[in-house]
Amino acid sequence: MFKNIFSIKVCSHFLSMLFIIISSSIIESSCTKDFKEINNDPSTLSGLTAATIPNAFAKAEYQGIYGDPGIYQLARNLFVDLWSQYYAASDGGFSTDRYVQRKDWEFYQWTSMYGSAYPTLKLVIEATEGSDPAANAIAKIWKVFIFHSMTDFFGPVPYSKAGYGDLSVPYDSQQDIYDDLLKTLDTAVNSLKSVDENQTPYGNNDLIFHGSIPKWIKFGNSLRLRLALRISFIDPDRAKKEAEKAYSLGVMETNEDNALMDVSSSSPNGLNILFSWGGVQMSASIFSYLKGYNDPRLSVYFSPSVADNQFHGLRNGLSVSQLAGANPGGTGKNLSTLGPQWDPTLASTNPLAVMYSAEVYFLRAEGALNGWDMGGTAEELYNHGITNSLQQWGITNNTIIQNYIQGTTLPAPPEDYLNSLAVSDIPVKFVTDTEKRRQQIATQKWLALFPDGIEAWAECRRTGYPVLYHVANSDNPDVSVNNMIRRFTFLEIEHESNSVAVSAALPLLNGPDKNSTHVWWDVK
Repeated sequence: MFKNIFSIKVCSHFLSMLFIIISSSIIESSCTKDFKEINNDPSTLSGLTAATIPNAFAKAEYQGIYGDPGIYQLARNLFVDLWSQYYAASDGGFSTDRYVQRKDWEFYQWTSMYGSAYPTLKLVIEATEGSDPAANAIAKIWKVFIFHSMTDFFGPVPYSKAGYGDLSVPYDSQQDIYDDLLKTLDTAVNSLKSVDENQTPYGNNDLIFHGSIPKWIKFGNSLRLRLALRISFIDPDRAKKEAEKAYSLGVMETNEDNALMDVSSSSPNGLNILFSWGGVQMSASIFSYLKGYNDPRLSVYFSPSVADNQFHGLRNGLSVSQLAGANPGGTGKNLSTLGPQWDPTLASTNPLAVMYSAEVYFLRAEGALNGWDMGGTAEELYNHGITNSLQQWGITNNTIIQNYIQGTTLPAPPEDYLNSLAVSDIPVKFVTDTEKRRQQIATQKWLALFPDGIEAWAECRRTGYPVLYHVANSDNPDVSVNNMIRRFTFLEIEHESNSVAVSAALPLLNGPDKNSTHVWWDVK
């Protein structure tokens, strides 16, 4: 399995400039995957032209979501996809499933962002400032998207001074970053609403909406709604204000509004490819919910085991010896892996998930539960979110959808190696208890977010839901089996090469630089 992880190629000039990359400066690595000639002439990125700006933006989109297979595995799949319990590791070498933060893997996540994605995007923003308001606004919305996940990983990160080429780059507090992200979305959406909506900035090199200004406006407002709910426990007054404004300006409502990223043979869907490598299977947590609810997405999200053509989940955090019993021979044949849509042969056509309209309905449902004006009752919006999610995955029969919404069955025991009980005791049908409703909204949102482990992990931390199994074992002395890993710690190489900035960032944390320390908004 490790041959796949460490087969990621790093260019020699990338290694020689390592200390600059870690300090968030502008370096272009010509060995990254391309999309429509994204990297044909990286040397020109220091002086973008009208001809190279669209390619540069495409590069920033693809790398900003960690689309490349190797980076996807190390930035997402072996960390947050496991911690959100969409999957569990069937390979004992993947110790991140036992809450070990592998610094050598985390390195690729950091450098993908600060060594490539953001420096490229920053150049696009600078090149379009004043000359192309629509393109500039879209690039700024994408900046918000990539940075909100980055700060959610760590808490304080380099932000306001990132990308200038300095050898020492200060960290901003997460509170300050969120304040600026929300302000950026406000100005960017206002800018888009003031231009001719028939323009198509970046054309087909906009891998998400192909330059559609109306769709970028909805996406920007939906992202603003997401951030508003993220801060709802730490700053409820501002959260209400931001959420209500986002909704009033128009958010994603149909699956036609979904943000999905184009892929190609040279810039594939990394999730499709890495699942052919093995070592990661369906988690027992998601299986317990999908099986117990008779959820028609079970056979879409996952495939039955090769051994008996049945679905089987795996508890997270199993020891090497436990895995020998749960996963005989280490082949994974008696466990479930990803569904047919993520077959490696579809890597060049299966788009990468960015944001779904179903999530937006669940955000609105939670807002309505808070007493905010979200355009409907919590129950109406909750049911609409379920409907959109099921329809998105091809379940269009209304009888099936309504039966699911009114379902009273409970999560099922996974019949796994540890003989686990059912993960939770809530049905799909909306109940009357307010806190149970929060749990239901968060649980259905978690199911609908699949396979976006980045957002799922953030929401698991923020809301405390869905209820997930405790990991069977934790090899991290700072995080017990009864708790969830809360953040990434700062990189060792940042301590070495950017030590003054890292030292100044430590007081910005809500505790020591540990995986158990909560980020700013994580107060529930």
